[in-house]
Amino acid sequence: MNHISPGHDAILASLDAPVDGAAILRNVEAILPIVRAEADESARLGRLTDRLNEAFLRAGIYRAGFSRARGGPEMPLAQQTRMVELVASVDGACAWNVAVLAATGFYACRLGEEAFAELYPHLDLPTAGSFNPRGRADVVEGGYRVTGTWKFGSGIHSAHYVLGGAEVFEGGEPVRKPDGSQLVLGFWFRVPEVEILDDWHVVGLHASGSSGYRVTDRFVPASHTFDRHFAPNPDADPLNRLVELPFYSMAGIAAGLAQHAIDIASDALRARPTVGERQYALIGEAQSLLRAARAVIYAGVRRIDEVLFDEGGVPTPREMARGDAPVATELARRIVDLCVELVGSRVVYSAYPMERVMRDLVGLSAHASTYRSRYIDIGKVYLETPAQ
Repeated sequence: MNHISPGHDAILASLDAPVDGAAILRNVEAILPIVRAEADESARLGRLTDRLNEAFLRAGIYRAGFSRARGGPEMPLAQQTRMVELVASVDGACAWNVAVLAATGFYACRLGEEAFAELYPHLDLPTAGSFNPRGRADVVEGGYRVTGTWKFGSGIHSAHYVLGGAEVFEGGEPVRKPDGSQLVLGFWFRVPEVEILDDWHVVGLHASGSSGYRVTDRFVPASHTFDRHFAPNPDADPLNRLVELPFYSMAGIAAGLAQHAIDIASDALRARPTVGERQYALIGEAQSLLRAARAVIYAGVRRIDEVLFDEGGVPTPREMARGDAPVATELARRIVDLCVELVGSRVVYSAYPMERVMRDLVGLSAHASTYRSRYIDIGKVYLETPAQ
C-alpha cells in the first residue's frame, strides 16, 4: 500500500526555516496532509512512519524546546501546546510523539558545553525517555554503571537518543543531596544501546510507540547526565528554570482530539439531506465546550510564559498547578460523547475514524498529567501556599 501523500516532497520543500515558534507553527499546519496520509500506517506499525518522522523533523518540531543560547527557537509553552493541538486534530497518537519528542531541548540544554557539542552537533536529534520505574546507577571512575528497565518510552522508535532515570549509589550506599533526598539522574543512551521491549499492545495511542526498554550494566560518562530534580533557577534560560516545564503541551492533545471528533461529526451532518434542531444543538454544545477547554489550557500556559520570559522570572507553585490537562480531558470526553451521539451506530466500525478518536482518548485519560488524581496536588498547593 502506498502511503505517500500527494505533494509530500513539495510540502517539505515549501517549509520555512524553523528559526522561531511562528515558523514552526506554519510548518506544522503545512504538514497536516502528511500526518493525515501517514496516520493509518503509523497506527498499524505502533510508531511513526519514517516519512512522518522526517516531516516532523523538517518542520522543526523536535527542536522546539532548545534555548536560543544553544541555537534553538526557544518556543513558548503556548506555542508548543498549539503545535501539539494541530497534530492531534488529525491524529492523537501522532501528536503524543510531538509532545514527547519536542521536549528534547528541555533535557539537552542541561548538558555542559562539551557534552552538548558531542551529543547534539545539530538540534534535530529527537530524544525519548522515561524515569519510571527508576533504575540503579553505581558510581565508577569517570561516570556510572547503569542498569534499569523503564516503561512508556514514547517515541523511542523515532528517537536518536533515549534517557533513563536512575537512583545513584556509591559504595553500595545511596548518594544524598543536601536536602536529604536521594540523587536521581537522567542518563543518555543511544537507542541502539538499549533493548526495546515488545510490550506496547494497548487500546489506544498505538502510534505513540510507547515501548518499554532496558539496559544492563551500561557505562555512561558523568558528563552525559543531568539532575532530574534540580532546584528552580531564575538565571537559567526560560525553558530550563523549572524541572516541571516539559509536557505542559500534553493538554493540547485533548483539545485536538475534541476538534477531530467535531470535524468528523460535522462532515457527517453536512452529508445529510436535512439537519434537525437537536443535531444543531449537539454540535453547538460540542463547539462551545471546546472553546471552554481551549480557554482553560491557554490561559494557564500563557501565564507561565509571561513569567518565564521575563528576566529572572520563576512561576509560583500556584501558577504551575496543573489543572488544565485533566479539565481539558474531561471536557474532551463530553465532546466526543456528543459527537458519537450525532454520528450514530457507525462508530462501532473500526474503519470509521471516530473509533480511533475514542480509543486514543482512553489512552490519554490514563496518563498522569491528565488523570483526575492531578487535582489532589492542585488542592494541596492552593491550601498550603499563600496567594500572591
